[in-house]
Amino acid sequence: MMKLRTFAFATAMAATAATGAASSVDYAALRDDSRMHEELLGASIAYLIDENCPTIRLRKFRLLNKAFSLRKHAMTLGYSSKEVLAYVESKAEQDRFRAIAEPMLAKRGVKPGDEESYCAVGRAEIKQGSFAGSLLYES
Repeated sequence: MMKLRTFAFATAMAATAATGAASSVDYAALRDDSRMHEELLGASIAYLIDENCPTIRLRKFRLLNKAFSLRKHAMTLGYSSKEVLAYVESKAEQDRFRAIAEPMLAKRGVKPGDEESYCAVGRAEIKQGSFAGSLLYES
């Protein structure tokens, strides 16, 4: 199962986050922010490709750098590091991004269980220089 924290995004967030449970926070501004949405969606797509294509991998240091930058952006929206981490680790948000990413990949020809279909989309993302593609490399 895809978890955004699995691909190191939350690791970057956690590096500066305070410990303790997050309080009830309204995350509408994060959900509605176009940069947050596009970059988390791109990371979700990259993660799904990495998870399903044996020859394409995540650029973990680049992902970490992008995560720090996005955390900083989220903080300009008024959220603390701890709140951003809670948002990224939220099962509901992970499921929401997966529900967006999977149909997008399917429209591009990805078929569950077909590694090459994921690889083909991954290669196209890399070639296009998309956000997802910038997080991937072929070994």
